[in-house]
Amino acid sequence: MRRETLDDNLARIQDLLDEMGPEVTTAFRHASSALLDGRERLAEQVIARDPMIDDLRSRVELLAVETMNIHAPVVGPLRSVVAAIRCAHQLERMGDLAAHIAEIARRRSPNAVPEIVRPLFREYGTLVGAMGEKAVTVLRTRNVVLATELGADDEQVNAVHRRVFEVMFGDEWAEGVPAAVDTALLARFHERFADQAVSMTERVIYAVTGQQPDALSF
Repeated sequence: MRRETLDDNLARIQDLLDEMGPEVTTAFRHASSALLDGRERLAEQVIARDPMIDDLRSRVELLAVETMNIHAPVVGPLRSVVAAIRCAHQLERMGDLAAHIAEIARRRSPNAVPEIVRPLFREYGTLVGAMGEKAVTVLRTRNVVLATELGADDEQVNAVHRRVFEVMFGDEWAEGVPAAVDTALLARFHERFADQAVSMTERVIYAVTGQQPDALSF
């Protein structure tokens, strides 16, 4: 029986991450649609599939630990293995955040988002979903230049986040406290999803270059 090499294990780890990434981005896209369009069954699908993302993270971690124990990788390969563990954790967290959004969408369906902030959350969902897709592309392709774009994307997300809270604390808010609590949570889940996407691409940058993102110049 052929013994698997370090390169074999690295390729298998990457395959698992490549399977995990689209699961996460699909979860967010479906959760956003469930939230904005009152699609309760779609929200339930997101929640039901979250354990699959958790299982993929566990498989990445187990294989990564096995790879370090058996092959004792150094320098570049070691950075890749450690980055894979951390990226898998961040992808799992992103999946959890999508599930949290879906839970609120299901509980408050069909009007989970107050009309006064609905346009903002539609923009929010588009921006954050695009960041997730870009981060997963970076993870698959290890494109360092593309990874550096996530910081500017995150600034746009933060701007929408601030606008949501400006509306909530403004004179026109008349939705009551329970709606305000859920709106604040939804804003937080969107923001954290974007933050995790940025952090994941920073892991990729370090794995590829051995440098922190701030040290790069293009």
